[in-house]
Amino acid sequence: MIAETPQTKDCKAANEKCLYVFSPSKQERRYQVQMDALSDRLMTLSDHHVTIAEVFEHERGHVGLEELPCEGCQGLRRQYHVMPGQFKIVLVSDSNVKLCAESCISCEEVIMRIENEPDELESLGR
Repeated sequence: MIAETPQTKDCKAANEKCLYVFSPSKQERRYQVQMDALSDRLMTLSDHHVTIAEVFEHERGHVGLEELPCEGCQGLRRQYHVMPGQFKIVLVSDSNVKLCAESCISCEEVIMRIENEPDELESLGR
């Protein structure tokens, strides 16, 4: 498991991004590889306002520092269409899915997706 980041449970806050790591369990090899890859870059992700959420099938997860009960995990799995036994990564920003992958991703991929988002002024046509 990776070290905790100074993020909050609320991924819907302004400028918050959430990187959901869906896994059947903490023992799943892809989950362990993904979390090891992310653990080296936690400060970089934090600088980009990314909260990491660990979401499991039959055990409690975490959203940043906050524990996520099993019911919350199940709700997120339904919301993002994660099937039983499936490993999936979902990056959400401003309620929009920016990345969806069924294999491990690099921290650079997450940062690239975030940095390529249009500024609010650009999206307003200014």
